[in-house]
Amino acid sequence: MALYLSCAVIAVIARLWAQTLPGNYDFNLWQLTSSAVLEGRDPYALYGYNYPPMWLAVIAGVNALTDSEASFRLGISLILCAVDIVISLLLVKRGYLLPACLFLLSPITIAISGQHQQIDAIAIVLAFGALFIAGRGSTNRIQPVDLVAVALLGLSLSFKEVFLVLPLWIAMRRGSWQRRLLYLIVPYVIVAACLGTAMLRYSSNEVIHYVLQHSGANNSPLVWTFVPSQFAPWFLSHSGGKVVFLILLVAAGWLFRRMPLFETGLLYTITAVMLSWAVVNQYLAIPMAAVAVYLNAGLMVWLVLASIYLLGSAEVLNVWGFRFIQPNLLLEYNVVMRDLFPWLLIGWGLMVVALHRPGFHLRPRRVEQESPLL
Repeated sequence: MALYLSCAVIAVIARLWAQTLPGNYDFNLWQLTSSAVLEGRDPYALYGYNYPPMWLAVIAGVNALTDSEASFRLGISLILCAVDIVISLLLVKRGYLLPACLFLLSPITIAISGQHQQIDAIAIVLAFGALFIAGRGSTNRIQPVDLVAVALLGLSLSFKEVFLVLPLWIAMRRGSWQRRLLYLIVPYVIVAACLGTAMLRYSSNEVIHYVLQHSGANNSPLVWTFVPSQFAPWFLSHSGGKVVFLILLVAAGWLFRRMPLFETGLLYTITAVMLSWAVVNQYLAIPMAAVAVYLNAGLMVWLVLASIYLLGSAEVLNVWGFRFIQPNLLLEYNVVMRDLFPWLLIGWGLMVVALHRPGFHLRPRRVEQESPLL
């Protein structure tokens, strides 16, 4: 436990240092939209806010309690530090002590939670918490833990749609149809209610446009790798990346349907980022917990290259030494994500082979009793 506590202290210090670096577009958006909420204005119409409204409530609260840009930035950083600590504690509870330490000390999570201050980790901690709780059920009947779990999944989607397809993955697993339907339907109902509330308060057209129709960078590394470069731009401009993402991600749920439930969440994060139609800096933090747990040769190369990219980027951590290496090794995000993709794909493939090898089970030694149904 001393090792974990030491890593946690270092990780918090690193994140607090990182938040002293200049912010970026997202942090500026948090400032503008939180002020708009407090002033009764529409953050979707004014600033193109493109997330469900839960994060708006959080940053509006932080804004109301702080009196300067620096204290506002520090408040957000403290929230994200706490979120990363909880994610690491869930890993420790599953028996993944060393992966938890790697997750905390990774330059990727330090950069995104500290300097970038993106909120993917909030969606992750809520979903991981839901899976941790859900895995403790032991009967065919719907239990109170299931209601808590689906509520957390719905909240996860209401912050950011990282786990958009996860309810479908859960529905593919063995168990009673009542329980599977609960996990399939209720999280989507919660996020729909959350978006509906935003539409009632703000411009419904703007919420639909910026949240439901958001395309992001639309730079799918998967498409650019496997589709001829002459055809790729047209394919992406006609939503081909989104279609491929949804089809392959749903299919992957069948591939992992027999894994322990918490580990299914880990596998989802790395699979979703690998298949995503849009990959930018903050998405590198989404699979970090899974990379730490299932680390292999391919994932190690991905981790090293992604870390060098964020450490050396002048707009992210800008660490001396790495800022001279990074421009000569990796390019800007729309290209660097293509450079990183083959290593993530190789690591994913090696992981899948290991997980499905007869007689091989990559899972923690000490885990809570899990429901055979989920």
